[in-house]
Amino acid sequence: MSAAVLLKSPQPPADFEAFWNAAVAEVDAAPLRYERVHYNSDDQPTHIVYRLRWVGIDGRGREGWYALPRGATLPAPAVLYLPGYGVGTVPINENTSFDRLITFSVNLHGYAVEPNVPYSPELGYFTQGIQSPQTYIYRRLVQDSLLAMRVLASQPEVDSSRLVAAGLSQGGGLAVMLGAWCPLTRCVVAELPALTYWEYLLGKTAWRYPIKEFADYLEMTGTPPETILSVLQYYDAVNHAPYVRVPVQLSLALKDPGIRAPVVFSLYDALPQPKRLLIYEDLGHDWHPEMRRRLEEWANQYL
Repeated sequence: MSAAVLLKSPQPPADFEAFWNAAVAEVDAAPLRYERVHYNSDDQPTHIVYRLRWVGIDGRGREGWYALPRGATLPAPAVLYLPGYGVGTVPINENTSFDRLITFSVNLHGYAVEPNVPYSPELGYFTQGIQSPQTYIYRRLVQDSLLAMRVLASQPEVDSSRLVAAGLSQGGGLAVMLGAWCPLTRCVVAELPALTYWEYLLGKTAWRYPIKEFADYLEMTGTPPETILSVLQYYDAVNHAPYVRVPVQLSLALKDPGIRAPVVFSLYDALPQPKRLLIYEDLGHDWHPEMRRRLEEWANQYL
């Protein structure tokens, strides 16, 4: 019989708020530079699709799909769709395109939109810069997510008072962080959210990638696990939860091999009201057709 698992309560480092206020101030001070490019081949029967490019916090180019529903009344509410773990982006498809919501689905790693890039450990980045909170890659990824929301709010078709931060897995964790630190965000939808309860995720034997990237790093460098966990506390969505000031919808898949129930329940418990938790009993770490409808439902309720 396995032992009970305690849920995590927020335990942010002493300088957590100052750390993130400084990161947000850098984003606010960064110039907003972007351009839109249209290729007819990107369009879909229901959506006009642009490549929307912007300059990231590091001065390098980023790009995403910007999808305008053909039947929407403009200006329209919009969703910033943040990607899962990997170097690609989520394409505009049946999971990410909406009847009345504009979608901006972004690549946080490069200038070219590259959907469906297969994961390999060589393309992994979980331990990049993990020597300190200031150098860890997720500081840049959060900052580029904040910049992407500014870019989205600046588009002429967008009603900047009605913006949603959303994503699955890594994207869900980033969306929760935007609910805490991005004033433009009006509600959050985090599907099977990662970047949460790191002690639980790293406290078990890692048999598969990408979580095994941490085990490989510890073995290669001889770094004590407590050292990287002290950095990850700055990037744990549970610690961000008390700072969230918008409605949040979470989802949990009971057959998810990675983002298990204690992870999602810990985040849900730490979030303020209003909040909602959806449970998919027969789903693994994947999309569900219901997610699209439930996102629109949550957005319609709170926008």
